[in-house]
Amino acid sequence: MRPSTSLIACGVFRPTLEHLGVEERYPRVRSSYLPSNLHLRPQDLRRQLSETITSARQRNERILCLYGTCFPDIDDFCRHQGVTKVPGFHCFEMLLGSEQYENIINEMPGTYFLERDLILNFEEYCLEPLELHDEEMRKSFFEHYERIVYLRQPSDPDLLSKANELATFLQLSLEIRDADYSHLKKILNDLF
Repeated sequence: MRPSTSLIACGVFRPTLEHLGVEERYPRVRSSYLPSNLHLRPQDLRRQLSETITSARQRNERILCLYGTCFPDIDDFCRHQGVTKVPGFHCFEMLLGSEQYENIINEMPGTYFLERDLILNFEEYCLEPLELHDEEMRKSFFEHYERIVYLRQPSDPDLLSKANELATFLQLSLEIRDADYSHLKKILNDLF
């Protein structure tokens, strides 16, 4: 029998994993979620990941990490820790599948992605730290973007109005794309 598995994930993936019923489908999996805003503080993310890995290791669990490249050497960090990192550079890539993500980027390289957590916390995650209330700062950060793609997940509340407000504020067009969990589901099936 396989050992229990600890799936350590960014909080962005909570609705995804709950929608996929990961813990129900795989009773030997324990999911833990770290706050999604840790990507703003890579050293804190590294420290919290390390602490969570240590706890899982003390329970003698196999460990999977569901994160994008949220700090520069996360792949090496996971390898060094003996942790399997789910492949993917961005959470958006994991939520869409590599092929669909690449198609969106190829059709318009200047695409800025939003998902539920980023829309709901835009002020804390982007507006304040990047000083986007200042027009020059906003222009500096977003001048190369042409559109926003809101990556809508099945469990999202109605965020269309808020997404439209952000698109207007950033002076970008808005498109809605629905998440496609099939890619991530297959990867998780293979890993579990």
